Amino acid sequence: MSKREKAIEISVQDSERNNQAIQQVFIGKRLIGEVVPDDGRFKAVMLKDETSFRVRSQEEGLETILQQYHLHQH
Repeated sequence: MSKREKAIEISVQDSERNNQAIQQVFIGKRLIGEVVPDDGRFKAVMLKDETSFRVRSQEEGLETILQQYHLHQH
């Protein structure tokens, strides 16, 4: 018996905090993480446990947030 695939709604919203552009990552209506500029690179921050990862680009930050969310969700 195979598992049914679930459709997951992922959205990214551009926002501004302290005169810096940030990306907020949502699954459904729940905010799970943010990608923020950090000294010429970016930082991917998981909001559940405040874990952060240094990444090279916004795209890599988005991928990291989604990977960590799916790895640690219960």
